[in-house]
Amino acid sequence: MLMRLEAVDFRYGGGTTALSGIDVSFGAGELVCVAGRNGSGKSTLLRLMSRIIDPTRGTIWFDGEPVSTIDRRMFARSVGYLAQNPTVAFPATALEIVLSGRSAYLARFGWETPADLELAHAALASCDVDRLAGRYLDEMSGGEKKRVFLARVLVGAPRVVLLDEPLAALDFAHVEQLLGLLRRIVVERKCSVIFVSHDLSWSSACADRVLVLDDGKLVGDGPPERVLTVENIEKHFGFKAQRVAGAEGRQWIVPYLP
Repeated sequence: MLMRLEAVDFRYGGGTTALSGIDVSFGAGELVCVAGRNGSGKSTLLRLMSRIIDPTRGTIWFDGEPVSTIDRRMFARSVGYLAQNPTVAFPATALEIVLSGRSAYLARFGWETPADLELAHAALASCDVDRLAGRYLDEMSGGEKKRVFLARVLVGAPRVVLLDEPLAALDFAHVEQLLGLLRRIVVERKCSVIFVSHDLSWSSACADRVLVLDDGKLVGDGPPERVLTVENIEKHFGFKAQRVAGAEGRQWIVPYLP
């Protein structure tokens, strides 16, 4: 297994439990959706896996080693993370933002090389934002910003890609494009892409596997057709739904309107 969480709990400083007893593994070559209602622990799960926060109890493993023993610089080369609302503290162009994703590969006080620059342009192009290379962040739409920051994650060539709500603020065409890009990354790089999403329909149609969190507990883990049943959707998401057959064996989820 590439990454594993073993009996992981997380509690905030005030004692509130965000996650409890999480046991889950991720292998290479998987496109995994993490779903659940607001406050179910989805973002907390990704922040734990990216080492932004540490578990209150339990162990997180990467490539057979506890992540707490891995040098943070080396870990950053292997695991890339995109937050829900990424930003930068200073004015920067899209190209500069993406280039910063190569920092884990630079020597201390080192500068980017022509090869880094080439990789940055390729990452921008893969996310369909190469035309924005010289544009500043405050000159972009929400969807454009999201794709620039995704390019920043991808330029580091991580083996695990963690994305918190990457589909938010994207129009349908770019949702389809982004999910196609994530599938291509999984296939070509043999990495694991784990993304949080509230869009059960796209997740059902495109993910290899879905994790469902409810009240901080893992209540579902498996292929979409097994996990996102109409019964489970009503129980864990609170609405009635139906599954609709689409092309190429895909199953779409839509609200049930009698």
